[in-house]
Amino acid sequence: MRKNVTRAVLAALALFIAPAAYADGAGDAGRDAAAPPVNAQPASDPNAAPQGRSGVIPLGEEALLNVPSGYRYYSATEALAYLQRNNAAAPSGTVLGMVARADADVRAPGTWATIVSYDAIGYVQPQTAAGLTDASFEGQVREARTTQNRAFEGFIATPSFDAAAPHVVWAERTAAPGAGGKDLRYEQKSLGRYGVASLTSIGSADQLDDITAASADLQAMMSFPQGRRHADFQAASDQVSSYSVPGLVTGVPTAAQSVAEIASTTQTQTAFGGLAGWFPWIALGVVVLAIAGYMMLRKKNEDEDTDEAEAA
Repeated sequence: MRKNVTRAVLAALALFIAPAAYADGAGDAGRDAAAPPVNAQPASDPNAAPQGRSGVIPLGEEALLNVPSGYRYYSATEALAYLQRNNAAAPSGTVLGMVARADADVRAPGTWATIVSYDAIGYVQPQTAAGLTDASFEGQVREARTTQNRAFEGFIATPSFDAAAPHVVWAERTAAPGAGGKDLRYEQKSLGRYGVASLTSIGSADQLDDITAASADLQAMMSFPQGRRHADFQAASDQVSSYSVPGLVTGVPTAAQSVAEIASTTQTQTAFGGLAGWFPWIALGVVVLAIAGYMMLRKKNEDEDTDEAEAA
């Protein structure tokens, strides 16, 4: 019986010790690796083309861009990166974004794209556009580009101004023929009440036809909200720009006419225009007075001749 008790005690101790041995023993846990995550997503390619968007894009309070489905709009960050990759000068003012065709990879070397910007320079007077036709104007642009440290190899499309829109358009070559790369700059600048919205297309000279064909689509995208259009200008209160229309091309400001001078000129022109309807009557009056004076002088001479004859 004593042996049975001893065996029972040993059996109980064995059951007690066994779990601890299994729990704390070295054992073999297998490979030291984490289990694969559930529904893991592949990492995005940093070199992949960015995804643009279409639709109405507010450009702050000053302008709107309505991008149709055939084009895509990209951020200002992407636009600045594009300028840097292509060693192209940024347009004046603030870069707001970029537009390209929907099927284009804006990070591919051969892609042309259009930089969108806005420059709050005030109201540009459209009547100054006559300076675009000066014989020396291209020379003025060349001189300005030298000062701006920008290459200028001449106009591919000479500057033209559409007073109805109003906007100015031109294209210039930014590198010598055969140099390759982005050697074409196609500019479209729309005049607003408080500044100018620009569409600057950067590409190569052999893409001129494509860019020119797309220019109407690009121009149609740009608009100004009610109250901020060029036609909404108030001479009594709004800032007149120090830039003329030719100055938008050269990038060089000129002495601006003050608001008071514009108001005075407008009043003078209005008053002058008001007198226009009276010109025929004034002219008739002058003729009548001239005839009357002639008749009176003639009668006086006849009377004097008569008096001299009677005296003789």
